[in-house]
Amino acid sequence: MGIIVETSGSSSAPKRVQLSDEATQASTDAANERLGGPGQWVLSLPEQFIAAKNVQWRNAASGADLIRTSGSFTAEAFVEAAQQLTHERRYTSLVPTQLARLVDAAELDRSFIAPIRRFDRILLGGQRAPVGLIERASMIGWSVTRTSGATETCGGCVWDGRPLGDMKIRITDQIEVSGPSLADGYVDNEALTESRFYHDAAGTRWYRTGDAGSLIGGQLQISGRIDDVIISGGLKISLAAIEHVVQVFASDAVVVSTPDDKWGEVPVVVTTTRPSIDELRAAVGNALGKAARPNHVVTVSVIPTTHTGKPDRKKLKRLVASRTAQRPRRRLFG
Repeated sequence: MGIIVETSGSSSAPKRVQLSDEATQASTDAANERLGGPGQWVLSLPEQFIAAKNVQWRNAASGADLIRTSGSFTAEAFVEAAQQLTHERRYTSLVPTQLARLVDAAELDRSFIAPIRRFDRILLGGQRAPVGLIERASMIGWSVTRTSGATETCGGCVWDGRPLGDMKIRITDQIEVSGPSLADGYVDNEALTESRFYHDAAGTRWYRTGDAGSLIGGQLQISGRIDDVIISGGLKISLAAIEHVVQVFASDAVVVSTPDDKWGEVPVVVTTTRPSIDELRAAVGNALGKAARPNHVVTVSVIPTTHTGKPDRKKLKRLVASRTAQRPRRRLFG
């Protein structure tokens, strides 16, 4: 019979994805096997999306009560929920903004460290983690595993660069995934289903993720969305690559594009801090070339997010567009 789950819609319109019972069971079994066995979970994610569904399915295999945080996410509320766990195996799944709040709180008040250290595993997904976040968590003894995947793959199907269970990954013009956890397709959208899911000459069914990346020693490295590449002054520029550089200076920074009469599109940094634009341009220029240097910085009081905690890039692009009409143009090669 299966289940229909809507995507988060952080960078495009939400889609309704049909997942079979066989696919969700395969995903659950593979995750519990990689974890070393079923356990009890703390759920702090919006329950309508796939990451939260996975927490519920994996927890059910343990027979223990699922523990939910109450109210808005805070370090205090999370620790209170963690202290209710009774199973010998303890897990949770977070997005980077949530983990960052916990790490910040623990670095200010060490009483937060021990309750969270009791988790056997903290899964971290939803978006790329800011530079240094996982290392900061590891330094205080927290066990964090990066996950990547999509609703179309029953959520995170690659953990720390390696596929779960019988899932397989390969690189063509983008990252492609195959295996028992693939969705049946999109509800009432046959054209989109046919464009994203296909059978190769050997009869294997693959999902085209829309992500760019590489396989290094069998380990997947994701470099960003293929549609996050813009053309500025006739040159291709990866917004994800720029974002990775500028997050060294502003950990919450998000890079979006905005139209420009001269260059076509230009990258813009959005952050709650006030980094030096000259410092950012120098760092990006050294790492990626002069054409990738951000045009300017837009400072906001808070980064808008979707229900899943991802930066709302559509909203950020509209915000940037509304603030950049009078900005001076940059010199691409100056």
